[in-house]
Amino acid sequence: MNQGPRWEPVEQPEPQPSGPGRMTLGEVFDVGTRILRRHWVVLLLTALLFSGPGALLSSATALRFTEVFIDLFPEFEEGVLVDTDRFFTTAELERAIDALLPFLGASLLAGVLGSIGALAFSATVAEDYHARQARVGTVVRASLERAPSALVFMLVTGLLIVGLLVLGLLGMSVATIILPAGGGGGGPGVFLALIIGVALVVALVYLTMRWAPAYPVMVEERAGWREALRRSWHLSADNVLRILLVSLLIALITAIVSSVLGAIFEALLGGFLAPALGLDEMVASTIALALASVVVAPAMAVYTAVLYFDLRARRDLPEPPVSVTPPYDPYR
Repeated sequence: MNQGPRWEPVEQPEPQPSGPGRMTLGEVFDVGTRILRRHWVVLLLTALLFSGPGALLSSATALRFTEVFIDLFPEFEEGVLVDTDRFFTTAELERAIDALLPFLGASLLAGVLGSIGALAFSATVAEDYHARQARVGTVVRASLERAPSALVFMLVTGLLIVGLLVLGLLGMSVATIILPAGGGGGGPGVFLALIIGVALVVALVYLTMRWAPAYPVMVEERAGWREALRRSWHLSADNVLRILLVSLLIALITAIVSSVLGAIFEALLGGFLAPALGLDEMVASTIALALASVVVAPAMAVYTAVLYFDLRARRDLPEPPVSVTPPYDPYR
């Protein structure tokens, strides 16, 4: 009786296209969904711990920055094009900077906490993989142990992406300056800039997909940031489209779920709690969206971690099997 894919790689003479340790895309989604259901308490508490503070702070500071922006550009709220030639007073510039800096700081904090949270979500999948009961303390401890490697990884890859962006934007600028422009805003320069822009987007997506398994690698293989870079590059080879498809589908699903949850939370906050607590409608909406983002935060990391085990079986078989007794069935 076929009980679905098993987690652990098993000894096989030759790698097979599917079977124990390997999953189809449908099985990846099925196993990931079952893990989300099985460990929803641990995942939700972990998300509240790591994703919650960053989501609330970044949402609050974004709200403040939006209010300042609308005050400085009132025509924007009315759907009129912003007058970019207007001059600002020193007080207006200081006000804008005072609103922007907290937003950037909160966004950075959210990114750091989100990275640690992704480690915790990956650790939850790893516990499930080894047929162990996932506990909040266990996955939090595992995430904090690997946090330095994750932060260095985030810094290194972030610098590489920024460098690529700078080079791409510089190339687009040079193309439009050096090459002649044609009538109607066209010409060789604009065409070349468009090609560079498309190539830049493709390169960024490609690199992101090649680095996608890095966090599960850090948790499951206890790898440092250098080894995580190398291993994720190895595991994702010949599987970029597979990773991209999973990422796009999960991003689409989480966006829909987040929107629905946001609307529900907003109705609850705006209709019941906001009047009782004296909250502004915009504040209630911001809190609702932040809560919705926290609830769906584990999804991408969980499915990516499941995909990591699938990629590991595909790239590393035959290999010594992970010892799990009895053989683990994620469909239990």
